[in-house]
Amino acid sequence: MFPAYRVLPEDILEVLFAISELGPNPSNDEISRFANLSNRKVREAIKILETIGIIDKGDNKVEDRYERLLQQTAPKDWSIILEKSLLNYQPFIDYSTYLNRGYTSEEAAQKVYAGNSELASKPDYLKEYFELMGKYTGIVLEGDELSVEIRNVPADMSGSLESLRKSLKSELEVKIYLDEFLGENLMEFLDQDTKTDLADAYLKHSTEPRDSVSASGRAFEDFLRNLGETYGDEGRDYSTGSGIVPLCNHLQGDGLVRRHHKRRIMALAEIRNKGGAHGDDAEALERWEITPEVSLDCALTSTILTKSVYRYAVEDDIIL
Repeated sequence: MFPAYRVLPEDILEVLFAISELGPNPSNDEISRFANLSNRKVREAIKILETIGIIDKGDNKVEDRYERLLQQTAPKDWSIILEKSLLNYQPFIDYSTYLNRGYTSEEAAQKVYAGNSELASKPDYLKEYFELMGKYTGIVLEGDELSVEIRNVPADMSGSLESLRKSLKSELEVKIYLDEFLGENLMEFLDQDTKTDLADAYLKHSTEPRDSVSASGRAFEDFLRNLGETYGDEGRDYSTGSGIVPLCNHLQGDGLVRRHHKRRIMALAEIRNKGGAHGDDAEALERWEITPEVSLDCALTSTILTKSVYRYAVEDDIIL
């Protein structure tokens, strides 16, 4: 929860460092002495760190990925920890999306608060902390009106692959793009690991195309499994389906995908297999080369199929 009491980002990070150094599960008094901050600042900072997912709720333990980042980063660069957490925090992504659409910070915070009133007792407190942390990390830019620096990403995917490649340069841009294209209901359905893999598929397509294809495949496979476990027949064990094709067969058996979906899913699975899910090609006895264009196409296909399958299975809509 974001409190009414104002805690600066620098102090939030000092509390994080104290928790890391004093663990496991240090008391607030111990953290206060270590960080040289008041007990109230410590309490409120802990609430914020829990809310944005940097520490576990209730036991003052730093999440492993942020613990590693904290130990590998100089104190002057700790803002990257807040930046990384904000880019994995859906309410902040939503806030950034509204800013990108031209809403004021107050309007953006109000819209986020409307669907997440548990995050603060008033939308003003949500706004204050999103602004504080956004400015501190450089995600939010100051000017006559607050804004985020986002190039024009074609949400309808009708532009060329090259124009899309040029526009997807930052993690925030990719996540806003996915937020706009997939829509609120589907984004809420996807778990955090799936969102991260899907974003990585775009971010790595140019420099690490093979890893990009693997990320696309993982994201789509996890989505299919989650869809089946949520909407499939209770008598079918989706946990035993390992791979895109077996999961697709299960979903087809439960009437959650159509034949058209299956043909496209089979094609995606073939690219994934050639792209690194298995070793050398059985005929050529060597691995297929993966180009940035292919890996980006794989990311796009995974994204489009995720939306198409979800809309059919959950909303009974037929979209390509």
